[in-house]
Amino acid sequence: MTSESLKQPGVLRPESVIWYERLAWAAIAVGLASAAANLATLAKFYDRSPIGYPIMFVAAVLGQMLWIWLVARKRQNWARWISLIVILLGIPTAMWDAEERFRLNPLAAIFYYAAFAVSLISVMLLFRGDAREWFARKRLASGA
Repeated sequence: MTSESLKQPGVLRPESVIWYERLAWAAIAVGLASAAANLATLAKFYDRSPIGYPIMFVAAVLGQMLWIWLVARKRQNWARWISLIVILLGIPTAMWDAEERFRLNPLAAIFYYAAFAVSLISVMLLFRGDAREWFARKRLASGA
C-alpha cells in the first residue's frame, strides 16, 4: 500500500486497484490514439452525423472516465463485475475483427489491440485477492 492509496480515513486502496486505475486511463489514451490513427473512419461517421457523432464520441469517453471513477474510487462491486463481463464479451469480437482491422489500418489496429490488452489486464487486477477484499468492504489496517 502507498500513501496514494488513501481513500478514506483508515481505508486504503489496494495496489491492484491503483494499478487498475492507471492502466484504465492508459487504455483510454491508447484508444484515443487508435481513433486518431483512423481519421478516415472518424471522417466517415462525422459526415453521416456532424452533430451526433462528436456528441456520442465525447459521451463515450466521458462514460469511460465515469466508469473508472465508479470502480477505482467509489468501490462499486457491481461495476467491477460488469467490467469483467464486458471485457470477456469483447474477446470474441476482437478476435473476429483482427484480420479486417489490420488490413484496413494496421497502425489503428495496433493501437486498438494494445488498448484492449491493457483494458483486459486492468480488469484482471480487480479480481486479485487484495482487490476482492477491498470491494467486499473489508477494512484494511493503515499500516498494512
